[in-house]
Amino acid sequence: MAGSSADGVSAALVLYRHFWPSSLRQGEGPTAKAWDYIILEAETLPYPPFLIDNLHKSLTLSGYELLQLSIVYTDWTGEVIQRRFRRRVYDLLVWHPPNIFHEPSQGLTWSLGDPERLRVQLGKPIVTHLRARDIASGGTGAPLIPNADACLFAEYGTLLNLGGIANLTHLPNPIAYDITPCNQLLNALASQANPTLTYDPEGTLARQGRFISELKAVFHHHPFFSLSAPKSLDNQTVRRDFIVPFLSHSAEPVDKLHTATQLIAEELTKALRSVGAKRFTCTGGGTHNRFLIEVLQAKTAEEGIEYLPAPPLVVDYRESVGFGLLGLWRYLDEDNTHGKWTGARRAHSSGLLSL
Repeated sequence: MAGSSADGVSAALVLYRHFWPSSLRQGEGPTAKAWDYIILEAETLPYPPFLIDNLHKSLTLSGYELLQLSIVYTDWTGEVIQRRFRRRVYDLLVWHPPNIFHEPSQGLTWSLGDPERLRVQLGKPIVTHLRARDIASGGTGAPLIPNADACLFAEYGTLLNLGGIANLTHLPNPIAYDITPCNQLLNALASQANPTLTYDPEGTLARQGRFISELKAVFHHHPFFSLSAPKSLDNQTVRRDFIVPFLSHSAEPVDKLHTATQLIAEELTKALRSVGAKRFTCTGGGTHNRFLIEVLQAKTAEEGIEYLPAPPLVVDYRESVGFGLLGLWRYLDEDNTHGKWTGARRAHSSGLLSL
């Protein structure tokens, strides 16, 4: 799967098992099913520079150029999978490529990738474009991962995914939504501070900066934060309303990076407080940003909310494992989206199949 940070993909070879629980929870009938998983191997694979450049300017490309990029991205994906897993046996590829346009209110979502082309290259069935049917049914199409969280990661209670856009899953009272720009903004500011960097390792640069109060209003006053869940945040909005204003501000880049980190942590804390979280776990690339985690811990501790670290494989591959299960459910023609998360009119088995 590819997140919105546009820096690479997470690839995981996962064994999923479903079984009949020995004792059913109250209210569950005899057909209740449980799932678990084993990560056989996993790796985060960085994009080559030419793909990074094109993904960063994808919103300005013409239709023809986007289609060309989609083919190039498909071929790169096929080469990576053939090289990385050439000696492994697998039955199904679940593919969540970069989402370029996402405007649920307009019924619009579009991602790179040609699943038929990839099917021919790999000789395996493909499941992709998992958002489309949810949006067609009036949903936000994101976040989709809570459907798998409720099955595979329920013991964590409240999960924050610190990706390009941060989102939340709160269990057992189901609520999930996008919270705030996260790594997309931080990575852009890190590159402005040091053009040789694609991100700020461990938040080292941000730690050196100081808070710029002028930017607080630019960030917190955005109307997205006042919307009620379910809600999702698109890449166009992040770039136009957050990245561009921060990059164009006259403050020193390390000060802007420090400020953005503080503001992101504030929004994450507000979200945790609003859902009544008592404890939370972080996953995704932003979890490796020590400064962000320290700031977040300090703010949540003031609210009496406890931080529980997750194992490294869960931190790095929760979304890969989750999307894999969503794709498997689609392959089995079982519902993998639910309106309780996205506001869709009904549950669906969503995704395009290339068999």
